[in-house]
Amino acid sequence: MKKLFKFLRPYSMLLIVAILLIFGQAMADLSLPDYMANIVNQGIQQGGILNAVPEAVRQSRMQQLTLFMSPGDKTTVLNDYTLLDKTSADYASYLKTYPGLAKEPVYVLNTSGQTNVNALNPVMARALLAVSGIEKMQSGSGGGKVSLKGMNLPPNTDLFTVLANLPPAQFAQIKADMDKQFAALGDSAIIQAAIPSVKAEYSALGRDTNKIQNN
Repeated sequence: MKKLFKFLRPYSMLLIVAILLIFGQAMADLSLPDYMANIVNQGIQQGGILNAVPEAVRQSRMQQLTLFMSPGDKTTVLNDYTLLDKTSADYASYLKTYPGLAKEPVYVLNTSGQTNVNALNPVMARALLAVSGIEKMQSGSGGGKVSLKGMNLPPNTDLFTVLANLPPAQFAQIKADMDKQFAALGDSAIIQAAIPSVKAEYSALGRDTNKIQNN
């Protein structure tokens, strides 16, 4: 064996390089399924949107979302967003990305830490799904009467206004029923299901969602 090493010594550098290349090839082969999964799941299915925490939210939408948050969650969320309007110093720069800012004030995410985003993910996801469900309920009525927890409401009633003005105990019961459904799904499924709502919000703000996907 020692004699064999003596003959290999002049080629030791080439052997090391060859071993490193083989190791690199193996790691690339093992990484390929993960890359393909990300391309399909994040790039195609999710449109390049990785979580349920929008980078920007219209003020009117944020008011609807916070209806379905606990007081503590509402405070946390509003602390992690900055409200921008035409008087804000960064108005011109944000207007290029979010043309909808010209129509109404917009909340812009002011934290980039992954820990903060991970904490906000389930909170925002539940609120987004709750708002989406109320909107579908209203649009599904076709302009006719809307039934909400046994209440028959007049046509074209704004359900969010009704919910905001319900007695606390009655609204708490509605929210508890929603929370039971969310608990059955789990945070991961809820976040995944909320991605289309985030994309819809970006579209409402005039952001180029195709650019997000391509990036």
